[in-house]
Amino acid sequence: MTKRYLKPAALLLVLLCAIGDASAQRKKKPAPAPSPNTTLAGRVAQARADLVAASKAYKESLEKVLPFEEDERKTSAEEVERRKQLVAEGIASKRDLEESERKLAAAETKIAATKKQLTEADELIAEASVEDQLSKLSARPGSYYTTAALIRFNGTAHWALTDISKVQGFFTAKFKHSLPVSAYGQTAVHDHLGFDHRNALDVAVHPDSAEGQALMAYLRSAGIPFIAFRYAVPGSATGAHIHVGYPSHRLAK
Repeated sequence: MTKRYLKPAALLLVLLCAIGDASAQRKKKPAPAPSPNTTLAGRVAQARADLVAASKAYKESLEKVLPFEEDERKTSAEEVERRKQLVAEGIASKRDLEESERKLAAAETKIAATKKQLTEADELIAEASVEDQLSKLSARPGSYYTTAALIRFNGTAHWALTDISKVQGFFTAKFKHSLPVSAYGQTAVHDHLGFDHRNALDVAVHPDSAEGQALMAYLRSAGIPFIAFRYAVPGSATGAHIHVGYPSHRLAK
């Protein structure tokens, strides 16, 4: 009798093992690999986020340096005034005064350079922050788009930095002062942060100002491509400028 029930019992055991093995295989089945497009989009988004973060960190480092440079300028200016008085009294020589004036000029030059780099960093943050919006706008020649953050014109004229003389000539004739260029081509800031700005020009005017409106109207009439940035991040005017030329991008490493 025992042998008559042995086969069904063994069969039941085999079936249970098979079911368990199939269940384990289903649990171990790997998740589907992400599509190449999804992976690429993630890498692009991460690269953009990294660039914005690096630009903000660089800006913060400049902001920490600036007060020390301003203190140095203040000290140098006070020394110049003191030596002027000593020269007038015949106690110090003109050579001593000239040395103090050179130190003051050097301090002012350093401050000007730091402020210029701060402006460039602000503008780079603006461009990187809205790169996703730019990628969604059509690049059809002659197209014009405006959003809350930016204005883009895909000019049909060939653009090169050597054409800037035309833009400068228009601006000077219109406003009686030179074009306020904040970044001409590739700068040390763009090199440091790995951003390709070789064939572009940034003008430090707000696109909604009278100068900004006139400049954009001229660029459109001349077919020159541009992107006008109203702000770097919502709620802030920081980074507002007009980028003359084609869109910039992060340099490949």
